[in-house]
Amino acid sequence: MANNRYNHNDWNEFQWENEIRQDEKRISRYFQELPECIDLPGEEDYIMKKLSGMPDLVPTRTDNFLFDFDDDEEGLSNSEWRNRRGADLYEQAVTISLRWNALLASELDSSMFHRGLSITCLFGKLISRTVDMVNTEDNMPGLKISLLKRILSDINMLVGLLRRITVVRRGVVSDIDVACEQLQSCREKAIDYLQEMKRNQA
Repeated sequence: MANNRYNHNDWNEFQWENEIRQDEKRISRYFQELPECIDLPGEEDYIMKKLSGMPDLVPTRTDNFLFDFDDDEEGLSNSEWRNRRGADLYEQAVTISLRWNALLASELDSSMFHRGLSITCLFGKLISRTVDMVNTEDNMPGLKISLLKRILSDINMLVGLLRRITVVRRGVVSDIDVACEQLQSCREKAIDYLQEMKRNQA
């Protein structure tokens, strides 16, 4: 479960957006460095030390990344988590992703592999954002709003990429139409939740 380490309850959505962008830069740079030292002992410590020497990649506070994924023995049970606001968005995104992967494996040939895999990765990004959003406590509305805006952006991008598939693969039009309709449903839920968060801030 992702836990926020900063606890900047007073940060607004724009401050969080800036921090998330910086975090994504750190993650991207981490994976750029990884291939060169993947077989070295203590490669993670080596990479983290290297990144800490890059001023534009140093987090706002402490030397930790934005989210920590350590296990939390005292965390919510599975049923409790699924009852949290926004968990239905996560479950719906996972379901659509699974259907897409099944379609990719069964209906699309090797010429579509890279394009299809990029969509799979974007689904993973969307699912990760929904988890972070659900896990964020209500006393951090700025972070929730920033994550919801990114969720909406990811959904819009997914719909666009899926629609492009139908241009060259007419045989999957009906399946992709269903996926896009389900993503639009996710989008409406995210918009409703975003509006609710903004009303609560007013």
